Amino acid sequence: MNKDQKFVITIGRERGSGGRMVGKELARRFHIHYYDREILSIASKELNVDEAYLSSIDERSMSFMQNVFPVAYGGNSLAFNYVTTEAELIGVQSRLICEFASSRSCVIVGRCADYLLRDNPNCFRIFLSSDMEDRIEHIAGVYGVTKDEAKKKIKKMDKDREKYYRSVTGMDWGDSRTYDLCLNTSVLGIEKSCDLIEQAVRIFLQERGIDPELNANQP
Repeated sequence: MNKDQKFVITIGRERGSGGRMVGKELARRFHIHYYDREILSIASKELNVDEAYLSSIDERSMSFMQNVFPVAYGGNSLAFNYVTTEAELIGVQSRLICEFASSRSCVIVGRCADYLLRDNPNCFRIFLSSDMEDRIEHIAGVYGVTKDEAKKKIKKMDKDREKYYRSVTGMDWGDSRTYDLCLNTSVLGIEKSCDLIEQAVRIFLQERGIDPELNANQP
């Protein structure tokens, strides 16, 4: 049996593909911690910055170099304060993700967790996509907007996430070679997608001598 019984499931996702729903359900089934926006809440306290502000820049960095060295890009003092917070947010979130993964079994959604934990042998990396019509319907329902407005939101967030992922990792967002399982949730629906993922994770853990029951109901 593997001495380290902790494991992590990371979920990268297209906007509207059900990443949050899948993540919460997997955390429930395995009785482990779930982290998504919870990371922002912790980061806001550490940085002493309003959580709503951090949410507005979360997963939206345009250029990591521009964040770290804004003056070289013609930034003024106000811009310096803004982009420095972006860079600090990336740093704090990255540290928190690594700390969570090393101290407890958990599900982590987004925020380049798959890349940050790439050297963790007990990390199972997932990327979720979905058909555009299903994504539009989901986002329109969640935000109470028209289908045209939902489509615009989806395209903007996907573009932002792609740029954010590249700015932090230097790699392509959604590249299947960086994940253990890529799944279109439109094919099976959310519940059956969770069934498939759960089975894949259990096989993954079994191959590594990890008993997921030892992580159940942990504090």
